[in-house]
This record gives sequence, structure tokens and C-alpha cells, in this order.
Amino acid sequence: MTEIAFFRDDIAFASFGQSHLYTVVLSCALLILLVAMGQKLGRNHNLLVSRVLSVFLSLTVISFIALELWFDRFDIGVDLPFSLCNLFALLAPLLFWNPNLKRFEIIYFAVMSGTFQAIITPDLYTGFPTYGFFKYWICHIGLVLTVIHHLVSFQLLPTAKGIFKTFIWLNIYLLAIVPINWLLDANYFYLMQKPINPSILDLFGPWPVYILVCELLAMGFFAVAYIPIMLINRRSSN
Repeated sequence: MTEIAFFRDDIAFASFGQSHLYTVVLSCALLILLVAMGQKLGRNHNLLVSRVLSVFLSLTVISFIALELWFDRFDIGVDLPFSLCNLFALLAPLLFWNPNLKRFEIIYFAVMSGTFQAIITPDLYTGFPTYGFFKYWICHIGLVLTVIHHLVSFQLLPTAKGIFKTFIWLNIYLLAIVPINWLLDANYFYLMQKPINPSILDLFGPWPVYILVCELLAMGFFAVAYIPIMLINRRSSN
């Protein structure tokens, strides 16, 4: 029965339900394990861990698309990997194969701000144990775990300038997504309307007001994500 349920797409997901809470608890346990590994393992072994994680993330996105196509469920307006989480997961082997601070600090601020929000308030349409459920959580939690492992293992500390670089990159990306949404009648990055499921965007007013609010809040989220880096720098200087 479980195997059959894995291929279904009509099992509902409940935010803050059992499967959501168990997934968050499991992700916290994995985070503690990865941080401990990152501190104990040497550079070469940590590099291997990072590469394995990145390949797994990319294969997860590819497998999801393949299954959607196989079951004739692929929706070009929803399932293309244009959201930041899906894009970063798909390109993870390119992004995380070799440590690079300039590239990593943009990924850090984007993931720790946007992807972390997607874990707390998931925009997920299928529940446990469907492949859509596993794909969503593997991509989002996997990105957070990979980023923190990268940070701890290779001591890649984003700079304050990285906040502004990320903000500029994000807006360039949004401008590129607008015509794609229009041509495909899609809603990538929620630029056309809010997600159906309850999310933090519900607090920010109607379209397009919530987009402007998110623009203002993005810098705030990036600044919050920089706080752990400030604490690490302060501890190192002391």
C-alpha cells in the first residue's frame, strides 16, 4: 500500500501536522550530525560529503520531473525548476562542487532566508508518503543542510557586502521570471498571485503590494541571516 501511495498525487498535506513536525525534527537531527561531521572530518572528506549531497539534490529534482512526465502530470506552469529552491537543488553540483566564497555568500543569504521560510510555511500540495512530498523536503531541507555544512566545513564566511550582492542578483532573477510567467501563464516565485496554501505572504496585503513588501523584507531577512556570521567573526577575533 505504501509503495502505491508513493506514486499518488491526491494525498493532502497539512501544515504543522504530524508529517510536517516529524520532518522538521528529523532535519534538526541531521543538521546536528552534519555540523559535527564538518568539524571532525578533514577537508577532502568534507568535500566528498558536500559533493554527494549536491548530486543527491540534483537527482531528486530530475527524478521528480521524470515521474511527473511518466504519469502525465507535468505542468509547465508549475513544475519547471524556476523557483530558487528547485533551481539551486538542480544546479547543486555546480554550486557546491568546489568551495567558492563569492558564489557561496549569495547562495547562503538566499537559502537561509527563502528556503528556511519554505520549511516553516511549506507551499506543498501532496502529503506523506508521495514522491512530491519527499521531493519538496529533500530539496528544501537538503539545501539548508548543504549550506550549513559548507559554512562549517570550509569556513566560508559571507560578508556584509554579500547582502547587497544577493539583493541585486535576486531582483535580476525576478525580472527574468516575469516574462516567463506571462508567457506560460505561470506563477513562479509567486509574482502573479499568492500561493494557495497559507503562507507568510498572506500577511503582506494583496497583489502587487505583497511583492513590494517582500522586497523590503528581503534585506531584513538577509541581515538576520548575517547575525550568525557576525557572532562567528566576533568569537574568532576574541
